[in-house]
Amino acid sequence: MKTEQIYLDDYGEKWLQPYQLAKQYSINRVTVWRLLNEMRTNPKFKNSILDLNQRLHLIRSRDFLEFLQSRNKKYLKA
Repeated sequence: MKTEQIYLDDYGEKWLQPYQLAKQYSINRVTVWRLLNEMRTNPKFKNSILDLNQRLHLIRSRDFLEFLQSRNKKYLKA
């Protein structure tokens, strides 16, 4: 059985890897990467992603959810 590794910072915030976000929100990895690239362009969320090396990226779980909520029904306003 594979164990999941969840990183916590000093404030108790969860930092997840992209595959964990895909699993948690039932979306595929391509969608996760597209959303993360969009998050990087938003000044409010750009510090919510840590690129520790080429293969290890950590995303603050709370900020990812907030980003998704900010995009909710945005397509209706366009």
